[in-house]
Amino acid sequence: MVQVKGLQHIGILVPDVEKAAEWYVEKSGFMKKAEFMASGSRVIFVWSETAKVMCELIQRPAGSQEAKEIEENGGRIDHIAYEVENVEKELQEARRCGMDIIEGVVQVPEFWDNGFEYFLVHSAGGEKVEYCRVKP
Repeated sequence: MVQVKGLQHIGILVPDVEKAAEWYVEKSGFMKKAEFMASGSRVIFVWSETAKVMCELIQRPAGSQEAKEIEENGGRIDHIAYEVENVEKELQEARRCGMDIIEGVVQVPEFWDNGFEYFLVHSAGGEKVEYCRVKP
């Protein structure tokens, strides 16, 4: 069994990351926590201190198929992410448990001060679940 420490964030695909972040900040009391570029996607993390929840707002690269779908159909939840203590160890456990692994450990050095790492699986219901860790 993969051991989670808690909810890390909810990943949401949006057509315009600036407008989405503005909405969360101005209408729902979130605060902008960080902004990054990764694999051509613009990403803004917003945090609600009251709700203790973080959202990763993701705008895919212009012209990509996913960006076109989001522009036509509106934003959607892409994944839910849980924090783990040791990503490599939990990936081994996920394999041992027979989880449907989409991506093995991915390093994202652009995120946070010392980088970010995660792996991604499909749950039994087909949704994407991320297990991640912000590097200290």
